[in-house]
Amino acid sequence: RPQKIGELDLTDVRDSLLGALKGGKLSHAYLFVGPRGSGKTSAARILAAAVNCEENEKLGEPCGKCETCKGIKKGSVVDVLEMDAASHRGIDDIRSLKERIKLSPVSLRKKVYIIDEVHMLTKEAFNALLKVLEEPPVHVMFFLCTTELHKVPETIISRCAKVAFTKATEKEVFGSLMKIVKGEKLKMDKEAVKMLAMSVDGSFREGHKLLEQLAVGDKKITKEDVIKILGLAGGDDVLELLKASLEGRSGEIGKKLEELEQKGVSAGSLLEDLLKGLREMIREKWIPGQARDDEVRLAGLLIESAEKLRVSPLPFLPIELALLEVGLGNGGKPSTPIASDKLRDSSTRRLGRNDKEKNGPR
Repeated sequence: RPQKIGELDLTDVRDSLLGALKGGKLSHAYLFVGPRGSGKTSAARILAAAVNCEENEKLGEPCGKCETCKGIKKGSVVDVLEMDAASHRGIDDIRSLKERIKLSPVSLRKKVYIIDEVHMLTKEAFNALLKVLEEPPVHVMFFLCTTELHKVPETIISRCAKVAFTKATEKEVFGSLMKIVKGEKLKMDKEAVKMLAMSVDGSFREGHKLLEQLAVGDKKITKEDVIKILGLAGGDDVLELLKASLEGRSGEIGKKLEELEQKGVSAGSLLEDLLKGLREMIREKWIPGQARDDEVRLAGLLIESAEKLRVSPLPFLPIELALLEVGLGNGGKPSTPIASDKLRDSSTRRLGRNDKEKNGPR
């Protein structure tokens, strides 16, 4: 995890919080909003260390070396309390918290309360929390974290300084993973890091967790290792399936899907890769009068198959039927062959093989 605000991977969040530190004043309550794994709790812990760091005479970055910073990092400081509202969501939990905040800190300058998934609190619990936020003791700070802002009452939002943690870009996730690879001196192909970054849907936490699973032993981590742990199809496999369907070669579809299933490829990840490949193809060719109807139709059929995937006893069957419906329709009247180079670029972006990108791994 990052240990300083300057180490946070989301640029906007980093700049916003650094500006608050340099200004010398933090709000008594913050509402961190964003998807899971975007760094909300990490930022809250860093700010808890910043206001209590033994080396800080004025507000600034935590040193990370004093006993207070080390204790907060380990989670052993009683004045910094983390509470999961998913399991402590009732009014009694908030009443207990209200009684505790009246007491002065045991050893630190500030008592800090980090409430994760705050949107899970009951209506009565929110009302009790509102009373605390309206008249907080000077020695208390709150960090409320949520993935669902619309479930947080407006009265609570208005008492907090809101910071938006957006979904990380592939470039930001890639940079975060590369810092770990270099810091831990891991042997890992850069292309494998790109592939991993593109596979975690903007979640730093998920990327770090998968990297930890991959970093076993002293062997070099390759793209093949990443494909195996994620259950992904290779870019060439996605290319072949899309071409077989759109060019009317329906006889090849079942055989290719059977190969992928035997390799342990996840049906869900394959469906995502097919849709991303199609999306790129449609965008590239979306010129009035020149759009390929078959590509748009196939994308719609694959989206419909996502719902069937959840209930089908044969996970690959809904995907096969969608590919076959277009493939059989084109069997007697083959559509114009798809340019292999363009389709290869589209289908392999998901796996980090496009080296000519302008903005990092995406």
